[in-house]
Amino acid sequence: MSEPITRRKILVDYRIRVSRCEICGRRYFPPKPFCDVEGRRSRIRYEDYFYRKGLFYSGAVIRRPTNRFSYLGSFISCIVEFDGGVRTPGRITDMVPDEGEVDVSEFIGREVVPRFRRTYVDGESGLIYYSSLAFSFADDYYEYREYKPVKPSEGSEKPGIVGYGVYIPKFRVKNANPAMGGGVVERAVPFPDEDATTFAVEAGRRALIHSALDSRYIGKCYIGSESTPYAVKPSASTVIQALELGEPYEDGFFTGGLDTQFACKAATDLFIDAVALVSCPLFKADYVMVIGADNSQAAPGDPLDYTVGAG
Repeated sequence: MSEPITRRKILVDYRIRVSRCEICGRRYFPPKPFCDVEGRRSRIRYEDYFYRKGLFYSGAVIRRPTNRFSYLGSFISCIVEFDGGVRTPGRITDMVPDEGEVDVSEFIGREVVPRFRRTYVDGESGLIYYSSLAFSFADDYYEYREYKPVKPSEGSEKPGIVGYGVYIPKFRVKNANPAMGGGVVERAVPFPDEDATTFAVEAGRRALIHSALDSRYIGKCYIGSESTPYAVKPSASTVIQALELGEPYEDGFFTGGLDTQFACKAATDLFIDAVALVSCPLFKADYVMVIGADNSQAAPGDPLDYTVGAG
């Protein structure tokens, strides 16, 4: 929907990572391995803004794409300010600016929340680039919730659900004739920068917030879907990277993950596997994340088109 602002490392875009000098307190985005003032690498620490909210600092309405990109619609490009004076580039998602004059100053000072969305799709290679440098207003649709991981204090001999998360896109399409859809009045539809993978990340993030579980404790991630963006590359690998599931290992995370495909029960059937895993003494983790995410692939006018949504 918009031209990518910059090309950065995967963890910078996925997690909005910032470097901070322990001596002078300066913060840098994109992160630097050393401080411009102190010049010491050993005193640089990294901060994660993936779960934080910021403020709309400034912005502009973009009406035309550059030559490399196709026009899908106007959008608001913005600068977001976080605590500590960190300012990052981004754009506002889940919002279509009016065709007329837009007074961007009305948005200044409003709280925004990072959202995991598509940045662009490479037409030649078909590669999809994702980023958390997309923001929605904190008081719009999904309210902001703070992520406070706590160490589990109790255990159980029987496996069970310790937390859950739900994500449904903001926008809806109403059925002109609800009788055609068995009484279904409306369906959720994705914004142009959403797909089954972004749904999975947002649902997984909300599950971690709800459970207050440290993402490092997740030993396996299952994604059940019949509408994954790639034919081969699993969405689970992107979800693991974005949510930092499992213990950090080199440039990734030590955890298992895979996608399954099965019409209507790709995810629900995985609960049995998750229960079996956490019950197995050979499985060296206590938690498994199971996510079901789909984006309707029904053709216009198809019977499924009246009943199947997205989320």
